[in-house]
Amino acid sequence: MDIQNMKRIFGVLLLLISVSLPAQASWQSAATEVEKSIEQMLEKVVPYRGQVDADLEPLYEQLAAVTAGNVDYPYLSKIVMGKHYRRASDQEKALFLTAFTRTLVKTYGKTLVSFDIKGYKLQKNRTESPKPNKQKVIVNVTSAGGKSYSLINYMVQKDGKWKLVNIVLDGFNLRVTFKNQFSKMVQQSKGDIGAAITKWSKVMSKK
Repeated sequence: MDIQNMKRIFGVLLLLISVSLPAQASWQSAATEVEKSIEQMLEKVVPYRGQVDADLEPLYEQLAAVTAGNVDYPYLSKIVMGKHYRRASDQEKALFLTAFTRTLVKTYGKTLVSFDIKGYKLQKNRTESPKPNKQKVIVNVTSAGGKSYSLINYMVQKDGKWKLVNIVLDGFNLRVTFKNQFSKMVQQSKGDIGAAITKWSKVMSKK
């Protein structure tokens, strides 16, 4: 093989390495963030395991602190408000952000308390993400009863930090489900966004 051909092959190999390594490294860093978050939440839940009727307010506060840095609550609340976000006032946007954050934290808390997790395993994606700053981290969870669940975490890297922007649990799309619920509440409130946010807070506080 002549030197020119060797240079071409070496150039192709370098290109392949430069394309594949960042994607693999990005998935690994996103997966590390997801696993870290899971471990922190499970640690907080241990004292409340199975106590679904207990006062979970202290747990909610702890989970809010754990997820504050790795869940993009502002982005999620904006997506859930959907087309109504554009005509909402700054105060209404802030109120819904608070209400939505509370809803998601309670969802985390009650699910983790009631679900007896035996173990979990992160699954590597079959195909690499075309955008290194956007990664899908799949977590396979097994209950003590032997049931298995698939939890898909959609992560986006912003300012060097991985943020959760959606979750899909066995086909249950959290973002889409909450968006539909909010849209329905706005409709029931005859387009009054403030009234819909108040209704959201009341309804979700009972769950």
